[in-house]
Amino acid sequence: MAVARLGRVLEVRTVAGGFAGPSRIRVSRVLWRTDLIVGSANGPTWRRLSTASTNPVKIARGFVGRRLSHVTKTDREHVDDVTLATSELVTNAICHATGNGPFWIGIAVRPRWTHLYVIDADPTVPEPTPGDGEGLSLSGRGVPIVESLGLLWFVAGVYGKTAHAVIPRTGEKLTDNERGALMRLAIV
Repeated sequence: MAVARLGRVLEVRTVAGGFAGPSRIRVSRVLWRTDLIVGSANGPTWRRLSTASTNPVKIARGFVGRRLSHVTKTDREHVDDVTLATSELVTNAICHATGNGPFWIGIAVRPRWTHLYVIDADPTVPEPTPGDGEGLSLSGRGVPIVESLGLLWFVAGVYGKTAHAVIPRTGEKLTDNERGALMRLAIV
């Protein structure tokens, strides 16, 4: 059982049998004690992906695009930012973590931001790569790109890690309290 806290919002989640993936995560209880709303009792929407699929990055972008379809008419720039973050995080999971194994992507669309989750089976948290001095490196740019779009952090667990990216809507800024509360939220 993992407990995720956000401000004074408490979600109790259970995972059946080790690294079963978020498709088997069930929110069993949510206690609302604050006006900082981070989501419904249903939590994020999840999609299982495999590196064996034809173009899993394209599949992930399509999944995210469909979840953000209602936002497209009012904030296309936000949708583009979330789609870019999706591409970068899924590519990192494929290249550095999953091998041929499965991984999961989750998305929670909120009024002021979108929260992306990418879960893979490797518990190793990525380290920043030193630049080559001339900016010609073909890798090592994904994490800085996502960090430039919003808030990014990783939570390592026994069975893997979760990359969390919170991308604010166009014109929105996360407060220090929101940033702190979001980073205490852990799904592993």
